[in-house]
Amino acid sequence: MGFISETEVQLHSNEQYAPKYDVVWSLDLEKWYNLSEIRKLFKNAPEELFKRIKCLPFAGFEIEGSSTTSKNQLGNFANLYSGNFLYNFVIVNNSEANGENDTYRRGVKLKRYFSENSGDKNVFFFDWYHLEQSIDNFFPKTEMSICSENLNKYKGSGGETTSVLMYEKIRPFLENSKLSVFQDYQPWLYEIKYKMATEASDAGAKLELRDEECFRHFYTGQAFYKEPLDTNPIRAKSKAESLYVPKLDVCMGFTVSGGFTEWLKALANTIGYNGVAHFPILYALQREIEEDLFVPLIGIEIEASINKHLSGGIFNMAKNTYAGVVVTKDSALKHVEFYKKELGIKNITSYCLEE
Repeated sequence: MGFISETEVQLHSNEQYAPKYDVVWSLDLEKWYNLSEIRKLFKNAPEELFKRIKCLPFAGFEIEGSSTTSKNQLGNFANLYSGNFLYNFVIVNNSEANGENDTYRRGVKLKRYFSENSGDKNVFFFDWYHLEQSIDNFFPKTEMSICSENLNKYKGSGGETTSVLMYEKIRPFLENSKLSVFQDYQPWLYEIKYKMATEASDAGAKLELRDEECFRHFYTGQAFYKEPLDTNPIRAKSKAESLYVPKLDVCMGFTVSGGFTEWLKALANTIGYNGVAHFPILYALQREIEEDLFVPLIGIEIEASINKHLSGGIFNMAKNTYAGVVVTKDSALKHVEFYKKELGIKNITSYCLEE
């Protein structure tokens, strides 16, 4: 599929506990893109962050061949999240679980539990049976297909002019990268979550104030009260009415198609129509809502002011891109460093312009 594939990989320093990942797929982005100019945006970042961008830890796998405890499975999820992979896979073999035959059922619950507490970082959990079936129904391509878009002129949100001037100072770093560059980027995964919630809550049902169906709509984000004292529920008619959808000033990334996407489609069909409810990406591919996967590699927030707006931009980039850069003034550096430290955000850096 075009990946660098390795087994028993140790990514962390021996100075601490360092898990060995059963399988790691890496992607040499320097083979596809010109990253030399983008490197300048990461001049204040640890060398390790940009090193991971150049040779991207695309997917990590933890594989359990027999019986395993619940805490051991939680350890698998925790180790994968620590590896900074774009996609995380935990595979069990339920039929070989020494007569217990319960590693899959428990694992589905554990995946949901872990995602709810740590965020759903493209984590997949399935059985060895699903893997075998997906391979049998998968027609591999020898190389990934990665495409890019042209760079558009930055307009700034709401007619703001200061950010436009700041953008022009970094524009030369972006123009020759060959990465796709989007402005006011909204992560596509939120559209999928909205569609999943709409399907789950029965969009055609009538809303009655106190019935169980109305509660279900509220629980899935498909109904709301417009004012605090309202008593009449309103049905959400759009993604924006149902979910908070972050918007990033600039997002650079690439579209992955070819072998990896085709394998995920085969995996989704093997897991089944209802089983993909646990995995938004598999849901999107199975329902043919998406054909390819866009990877939001680098987010950029352009902030002229030092306030809570800057704080929100830092959080949005940390959760919705692989790495984020705050383009701001020197005086904002302490603000950025505070949130990195106190929230444990390791994938954010700052690029300071002269004040």
